[in-house]
Amino acid sequence: MKILLFILALYLAWLLLIFVIQHALIFPRWAINRTPLIGPPVGYETLMIDTDQGPVEGWFLESTAGDEEGPRGVVVMMHGNGMMIDDWVAESGWLAGLGWHVLLPEYRGYGRSAGTPTQARLEADMSAFLATLRERDDVRTDRIVYYGRSIGASLAAQVAEQEVPAGLILQTPPASIAGMAWRYGAPPFLVRSPFDTMSALRGMEGVPIMIIEHDDDQVIPASDCRKVLEAAPHARHVLLKGDHNVLVDGAEQARFQREVEAFLRERSGDAPEG
Repeated sequence: MKILLFILALYLAWLLLIFVIQHALIFPRWAINRTPLIGPPVGYETLMIDTDQGPVEGWFLESTAGDEEGPRGVVVMMHGNGMMIDDWVAESGWLAGLGWHVLLPEYRGYGRSAGTPTQARLEADMSAFLATLRERDDVRTDRIVYYGRSIGASLAAQVAEQEVPAGLILQTPPASIAGMAWRYGAPPFLVRSPFDTMSALRGMEGVPIMIIEHDDDQVIPASDCRKVLEAAPHARHVLLKGDHNVLVDGAEQARFQREVEAFLRERSGDAPEG
């Protein structure tokens, strides 16, 4: 009996530790903030929002395609928990070259931004960034697309529940962060930032969605993708060859870009729905 009580005490202590440090595990910004850029690259505009924990940074890149005048659509890029907006300069430049403005909103505590991240805080910050877009004369507010990767895909889905986008691109989305708690021996109800992608997507039949899965993803299992697809059965499913972070070769990267370009053309009205 004493041994059982000792084991139970150890387990309860472990659960308490998990409860306390969970956001450091969900958002390991301490591992990636070592070499942030001093500021945005040339051509990017800094957008700052004020929060109760201090300023949070975003970068805005205008479309670089053609001489077309007038407002453009915007792709809002929400990165993974092991990234900063600094890591998406190449991708944002590619999207800008397709004729879209690009917004890179940073997460609290990442890079040069103040505060500590939680799901609720990030959702509030995304709403604040979207409000800045609606105030701009160069933005087509009816053509705002959310593109999220990994936990950023789940964040994009959560934000879409409150502020419906013209489209959602979800790359390697987790079905639920809370559902991963058992990996650490903890029950899901202890997770304060559950990022329940499945629940967020249910009822979004009218929102065009593309779900991008990687076939050798060691972080987000294939079962998660199946659950997400079940929650959004109308979504377009794209299966690419690669692990969680890197596609296997240039051919797969080119296929990824073709799929995204086609999806964005449909959102801009330059191609028929399909």
